[in-house]
Amino acid sequence: MSVRSSLFLSLGVFLLCQCATKHQPIRFPATFQKYPEEIFSSGTVKECRLLEDKSELTPLEKKRLMDLYTIEAKSLKLGSDRFQEVLQKTDQLRPEVEELITESETLKTEVFLERKEIAEEEKNVFQSPKLKKAYSQVYQLWNQDENEKALEKAKEVLAQAELSQISSRPEWLKLLNLQFRIAHDIGEIEAIQLAYQQLKEFEPCSSEAANAALLMSLSLYVKKETPRAIQVLTAQCDPDESLSNQTRKNYWLYRFHKADDRLMAQEKLEALKKLPLPGYYLYLALSDRGENFEVPVVDSNASKKYLEDPFDIPKSASQYLLKAEERLKAGLKKDSHAYLGKVVSELKGNPEKNLLPLLYVAHLYRAAGNHLESMKTFSMMVGGKKGLGQEWTPVLHSEFLEMFPRPFSEKVSWLAKEWNIDEDFIYSIMRQESAFNPGAVSATDARGLMQLMPSLARSLSQSWKYQPYASDKFLFQAEENLKLSTYHLHQLQKLAPHYALMAAAYNAGLKRTSRWWKKFGHYPLDVFVEFIPVNETRNYVKLVLRNFLYYKALKSGGVLPPKLIAVDLPSLDLIREISSIKKNKPKKKS
Repeated sequence: MSVRSSLFLSLGVFLLCQCATKHQPIRFPATFQKYPEEIFSSGTVKECRLLEDKSELTPLEKKRLMDLYTIEAKSLKLGSDRFQEVLQKTDQLRPEVEELITESETLKTEVFLERKEIAEEEKNVFQSPKLKKAYSQVYQLWNQDENEKALEKAKEVLAQAELSQISSRPEWLKLLNLQFRIAHDIGEIEAIQLAYQQLKEFEPCSSEAANAALLMSLSLYVKKETPRAIQVLTAQCDPDESLSNQTRKNYWLYRFHKADDRLMAQEKLEALKKLPLPGYYLYLALSDRGENFEVPVVDSNASKKYLEDPFDIPKSASQYLLKAEERLKAGLKKDSHAYLGKVVSELKGNPEKNLLPLLYVAHLYRAAGNHLESMKTFSMMVGGKKGLGQEWTPVLHSEFLEMFPRPFSEKVSWLAKEWNIDEDFIYSIMRQESAFNPGAVSATDARGLMQLMPSLARSLSQSWKYQPYASDKFLFQAEENLKLSTYHLHQLQKLAPHYALMAAAYNAGLKRTSRWWKKFGHYPLDVFVEFIPVNETRNYVKLVLRNFLYYKALKSGGVLPPKLIAVDLPSLDLIREISSIKKNKPKKKS
């Protein structure tokens, strides 16, 4: 071998060593907290005393102790003896952990800015104030259910040459898409077709046009024009090759072809069956055929080999992973989030190659009590267009099942019986609302495990004649939040007696759901859900129903009978009639 070849070989080995390293995973138990970490509790005191009793603390343990003192100080009266004592202890520790604090805060800022940048790109804010105002006017009319006025206003805006000239293609596409959604909500096939054609002509291969094509085809399908429905859906270009989108299309092509082309219908059904994780659409297809829905319940220990053997990980991610583990060991769960976020940033470009480290990161997120990020990390692995191979199926199933836990089980079981609500449905809502985080706060100020608005919580408390809603902290206590949330489900169940309706009402309110029920409730469940005009609610209902199937399957050994979820929604008129009879029922004579 020449000297030059030898040098190139040595350089290649050197670069390879720099690019990847071995990491030995550690098993951590999942964390479910009854209170947000910032709320002072008996657990805070206990952990604080244990650290104070140790003869020598590591820098990370000192940081944890300082955090606990800070939490306690927030609950104390300003100027009290204990407050002064805690303040003094905190000041003594601060210089020793200042470097750790600075590093953690810098990392949190980096992760925040990375995610904010992505969010801003996706938000696609209107650059022109005129265009933004015009869009808002149309949207507000639609949101107030003044659909005919909204459609006329949309047409008027789109006809303005001045606005067309100052808009970018994404902005104009957004306006066209809003027009289509309004037309579809009204339900007149000619208006729907015209709005779809305008979308398609402007941007033939966009996700907006593809989604419009699906809704257009469904509108034809329910009018018994199935051949046209198939033609519209199959002719439309669709840039979205994600697993969820392909699943949705395969299901509806199965439904469209079922009556006249059994071979094609079977082909689409087989495509659904090959999914790495069976879910909502496969259940609907099998239920339609009168077949059982099966969730493979695999041996958890047998599939967790990634927690036993070292795996390869890029060095750029390895340093953050090690620091995340160190913080978890020291009880610094919230601090570990930023380090895990950096690991995901380093690995997300090639999830197929980095499957084992990403599975491990999802595991660590659960240990840190951040179940939402655990779910997001897992979805990133399985949601792409590339398959992971059949050899990973048992591991993926096992990990996915880990994401359907039953925290606070005694309280949930008691409340389910008290209010006659299916326990599995309570967990299905809890998972979707807060990912089991008692400190969750939404952009609209919904709070706690099952994301109640403070105003709704006060109303529920008064209606139930339960202890009054006293402060913000009330909703951050897991078991107190659950009491009001399950009572709310109890109310919704009487007024919207179907799992899909209850989920929609929990997310979007009973008033809106009743409008959709009145307009689309005569269609079967699958069509009704697709016709929900609000994207967030439509996806929410599908995910809650998927959660419900998994919670049920975990109880039953993995097999569910067809028609577990009713395909036909109850008649809104019948419910009103029964309600009227109950209200007007004469008293018995004494």
